Amino acid sequence: MHIVTINEMRDLEAQAAKKYNLTSPILMENAGNSAAEILARRINEDRPLEGLNILLLIGPGNNGGDGLVMAHHMEKWDAHITLYRWKEHQLTVHGREIPERETASELENAISSTDYILDSVLGTGRSRPLPQDLRDLFARVQRERQQRPDLKLVAIDLPTGMNADTGEVDTGTIPYDITITLACPKQGFFFFPGREYLGELYVGDIGLPAELEEQLKTDMLTGSLIESILPKRPLNSNKGSFGKVMLHCGSLPYPGSAYLAGTSAARIGGGLITLSVTEQMLPIYASSFHEATFTMLPAEEEGSLARVKVLTEKLKGYKALLLGPGLGQSPYTREVIIQILEYLRSQPADERPHLIIDADGLNNLSDLEQWWLLLPSQTIITPHPGEMGRLCKGEKVSGGGIDRLDLARRKAQEWNLNLVLKGACTIVANPEGQTRMNFHSTPALATAGTGDVLAGMIAGLLAQGVKPYDAASAAVYLHTSAATLVTNRIGQAGLLASDLLPEIPRAIYKNPNWPFLPQRW
Repeated sequence: MHIVTINEMRDLEAQAAKKYNLTSPILMENAGNSAAEILARRINEDRPLEGLNILLLIGPGNNGGDGLVMAHHMEKWDAHITLYRWKEHQLTVHGREIPERETASELENAISSTDYILDSVLGTGRSRPLPQDLRDLFARVQRERQQRPDLKLVAIDLPTGMNADTGEVDTGTIPYDITITLACPKQGFFFFPGREYLGELYVGDIGLPAELEEQLKTDMLTGSLIESILPKRPLNSNKGSFGKVMLHCGSLPYPGSAYLAGTSAARIGGGLITLSVTEQMLPIYASSFHEATFTMLPAEEEGSLARVKVLTEKLKGYKALLLGPGLGQSPYTREVIIQILEYLRSQPADERPHLIIDADGLNNLSDLEQWWLLLPSQTIITPHPGEMGRLCKGEKVSGGGIDRLDLARRKAQEWNLNLVLKGACTIVANPEGQTRMNFHSTPALATAGTGDVLAGMIAGLLAQGVKPYDAASAAVYLHTSAATLVTNRIGQAGLLASDLLPEIPRAIYKNPNWPFLPQRW
């Protein structure tokens, strides 16, 4: 499912009119009909639509036109419809025009008694601050919502006052329970503060021919996309069918990293997981990760070349190598990493394992000038904002702002790699300029070790033959899906990274329709 900017959406509509005679009235009719059907299905999960009181706040442009089409359809389904045309200060209650002198009091009655309020006031084209009377109207709606938690607020296309490109919001913008966006998700939905105002996201179909979107390079991670990526598991499979993962991770101060990454690689379906460990570390992992195999590394005092020689000799036949989580930072560790990278670059592309670098692997590289030149092609890196800032030599990177998108795109191309820029809505970018963004986010993942789990999941998918950009995309989606399965039981606080591990196969099993992410209706 493609993500669009304001200009891209305008261009799609212009092309639809020019090439297919899909004029604005036709698209508006399609949009309003689709949005009405989506809302009716959503409402019918809780109660019948018949007799439901619905107040629509209608603006002067196309967004208001979409709302009027919705109202027409919902009236046919026997909902009780009240329309307030904001610009004209005109109120219509169940088909009856209210005199101007009674409008204020009747609007107050409608707000205080309705079941749903639909915001169809201003759409993607609005960039100026909201006028004060509109801010006052939405402030009244917000007060009513605070007094009546059962009142549901629905935004049509996007919340009034939100910038569809950046996610910035006007001071008068209010949060919604449901957003029914039209044609495509908007770029600003994936950045903060806007992301917090959307509630459940649904996507309505306005009838644009699919080929018009072919030139778009930004996509939303959805269950149907992930289902198409995940490898099949034939009945006649064996562990060799699903590949081998080697992990060079963990150290005495950080033993959990290798366990979390290795177990997640297995939980996502990798056939054989091998940890490269010293004799000192072996008892830790052998007692906790019974399914793993081990490559025994020489002690540090034997030198970096000895360690790299053992590790690289064992890599033959492995499909994925995860480098970095929990390794620590030291000149010795950095030298081992550099020598491993040199070995990988010397191997034919079809014979070397796919490489994922995370955490301390990235921290060690960030001290080097032009570190990306050391990497083999199609490497995946998975920095959080702090690590990304260090890789960019001190550039500040936000955890959820619009700055992340341009930075991820530019650096994936400049560095010629696949980049997973972690954050509230994680971004996946590849060297060809394509980008995928994860709408589903949860604060439960803001805890130590969850990044190790994600890196291991990517490695496990690579071992099964999934291409790097797709493996990173699927792992990001399933990572948040697994977290939601946990939080459905225990809430948002207190999730441990290890809680994710048994939920990974459950998240795969329940795709593509869990957790809910929008399909076009």
